[in-house]
Amino acid sequence: MDQTKMRILSAAAKLFDVHGYKGTSVRQIASVAQVNSALISYHFEGKQGVLETLIASYFETLFRLLEELENGQDDIPAYQRLEQVVQLYLQFQCEHAPITRLIHRELSVESMLAREVMTLYMSRWKHGLSRVIEGGVVSGEFLPVSIDRTVLAMTSQMIYPFLQPQMVRQVYDLEPSSEEFVQWLQTSIMCYLRGFLLPA
Repeated sequence: MDQTKMRILSAAAKLFDVHGYKGTSVRQIASVAQVNSALISYHFEGKQGVLETLIASYFETLFRLLEELENGQDDIPAYQRLEQVVQLYLQFQCEHAPITRLIHRELSVESMLAREVMTLYMSRWKHGLSRVIEGGVVSGEFLPVSIDRTVLAMTSQMIYPFLQPQMVRQVYDLEPSSEEFVQWLQTSIMCYLRGFLLPA
């Protein structure tokens, strides 16, 4: 991707994070990116195209990393594979916190874009977690559980701190973008999962 496109995407990500998608104008993006507004239309066909590119790039990068992680893991126990997947998801969200927050904020609003993101990407997010849990159930390493309910509970724990960082900071006095917090959250999620996935 050329430098102009990267500057536009970077500027848009910052502005969307601060002002929201609706509160950001093409003119603001162009000003921060130091480009002519016409280039945004040329490269992305407008603000909606910028948002769609940010979302697509985020998820495609995440799923590529997940695929790389899963290659050659056949001999690793299911619980360890699950822990590695949870770590990857959490670390990725932390490293891309503004885009993570933007995406989940946009998903909370009923729109055509939200439906497309859920169909294209959140289904793959769910599948990435479900596949590991289902494999553990089938192999007998995990107790039989509802895959969908387990993934929903995990997803809630994984997303909330990055969707509501100001709440986590002000109410709980924790910093969700810190490495320590991500490690603590991973440990907490895995402890929760161990309680009902692993035989006593």
